[in-house]
Amino acid sequence: MVLLPVLPPVDRESTVSWCCRLALFHTSLSGGDWLKMMQISRKSVVDMSPVCVDRLADLTGIPVERIQAMGVVRMGDRTFQHRAEEFGVRFALRTHTTYCPMCLLEDSDPGSPSARYRVGRIDWMFSPVRTCEAHGIVLTRRQNRGYFEQFQDMALVAPENPELERQAATAKRRSVSPLQRYVQRRFAGDQTSDWLDGQPIDQAVRASEMLGACLAFGAHTDLDKLSLTQWDEAGAVGFQAASAGTESIRRALEEIAIASRTIKGPGGPQAAYGRLYQWLQFKKSEKEPGPIRDVIREHILETLPVDPGTKLFGEIVAQRRRHSVASLSALTGIHRKTLNRALVRTDIIADGDEERVEPTTSFNAVAGEALAHRIRDSIPIREIPAYLNCNRTQAEMLVKHGIIEQLVPGLGRRGGVLTNVATEDLDHFLMEFQSAGRPVTTASAGMLDVIAAAEPARHPVTDIVKLVFGGELSRVEVIAADLGFRSVLVDPEEVRQVIDAREEEAGLSAHDVAERLGIFPSGVSHLRKTLDRDGLPFLRAREIFNARGTVRYRYDAEDVARFQAAHVTLTSLAIEGGVSGKAMSRALSAAGIEPIMRRDLLNAAMFRRADL
Repeated sequence: MVLLPVLPPVDRESTVSWCCRLALFHTSLSGGDWLKMMQISRKSVVDMSPVCVDRLADLTGIPVERIQAMGVVRMGDRTFQHRAEEFGVRFALRTHTTYCPMCLLEDSDPGSPSARYRVGRIDWMFSPVRTCEAHGIVLTRRQNRGYFEQFQDMALVAPENPELERQAATAKRRSVSPLQRYVQRRFAGDQTSDWLDGQPIDQAVRASEMLGACLAFGAHTDLDKLSLTQWDEAGAVGFQAASAGTESIRRALEEIAIASRTIKGPGGPQAAYGRLYQWLQFKKSEKEPGPIRDVIREHILETLPVDPGTKLFGEIVAQRRRHSVASLSALTGIHRKTLNRALVRTDIIADGDEERVEPTTSFNAVAGEALAHRIRDSIPIREIPAYLNCNRTQAEMLVKHGIIEQLVPGLGRRGGVLTNVATEDLDHFLMEFQSAGRPVTTASAGMLDVIAAAEPARHPVTDIVKLVFGGELSRVEVIAADLGFRSVLVDPEEVRQVIDAREEEAGLSAHDVAERLGIFPSGVSHLRKTLDRDGLPFLRAREIFNARGTVRYRYDAEDVARFQAAHVTLTSLAIEGGVSGKAMSRALSAAGIEPIMRRDLLNAAMFRRADL
């Protein structure tokens, strides 16, 4: 039997509201009395039981699917569903009465879609819905006066019209928050955020609101004292961060931590993240927080020093990811100032202050512990000779030229322990040095260890070591590896030839230039040091330094040729003119043409052809 005429629900009306209008429309009874007469319990309407939905469909002719879309279906003790979305009891908000006074006043108009009967909207039943979309005002929300008010008959739970008018006049105006719109679109089946859409709707909302509360009001705000308006603001701020996904959330977390430190100072995760940390660490609710827990946990482990064995958000931390200077100092026994200076100098702490330990700064634990290990297992430069079997001069030169690096290069002699050299670096150097040679039991003819070879080769030991590492020598032998540095043998003659050939490739020597120009080798130096009238040296040179710092000058053949083309000796001029040298000299003097420099400096009188 279908009740006639048919009374369809209005847009977004709740099932309870529709039942109450059915009662008044058909019988003038209250909603509760009409349901009792129809042998339908109020609880079954509130819970949208299948039997209730079928009974209402039979009575009204309204399809089951439409009736189901009007209510919140109880799925279990603390689980509910609206349309395709499941959520917990806090999201369903059965403990509160919510309404828009302006909507209820408009319903009282006989010309309204509900024909003067008050309509309870299904949207009002969800906790993040706090603003009336139609009127742009904050919804009125209060706790229920008792269990009986779970049956939200607006004729009974909302006040009379005069009070509604007062509430409407004083209601705060506000636009609908992005989080509320997200909830409404999601109920409609829209997908707008990959990260939020992949979790239950109440988890998505709770994550947004908790994140937003700490962003907007600080991580240590009293959540119980936040007003409806403040929670709406929190939801809007948090949704903006959460809807963009993991990286956006992590940027928000860093913002929260920075703000917390200005109030709480340095500290652990609870000091940095306050209510967020407490919510996830000491949660009393059975409701899972969802993916936000993993995002915040990973962020904490990757930005803050957390000891292994710590229980963080229900899971034991297996391995430390970050250290502070204090935690690494406590682990290794190295003084904090020494550690801080080393960490800053080696860029493990980027853009840090090497003179000031920042308690809020953390760094990669693996890199920090590796550096601390190098510091602890290091020796001063003065002990290198005994370790490698070389002399003090060789040890200092190897360090000076960066073949063996100090713990922190560039500190000079005043860096204390940080000017030491890690023994692992010394071991690695020796292994690589010896691996460059052919093992022998007896040295071949002419082969000497690199220290002994330096004198006949006329090149420093460090330059020979570089040749060995560069693979530029064809004859390298290793005899008795326990001799350390002295176990590597080279041919001094080959060393000299290789280095001389390299220098020749860099240009002409002073002797080569002197022969081409017919002047003293010392005259080449004068041409290099003396400026022509255009302010440039007569001859430009390239500087080549050996390991001792001795400089050798090399000259480009093209530059020498250009100089030759632009200048001429007195002897050559005399031959060209078919006169004696003295006659040519008198003619030039008479014309006021002077040589470019004194003859005794070059062993020749040299003139500019442009002056002739």
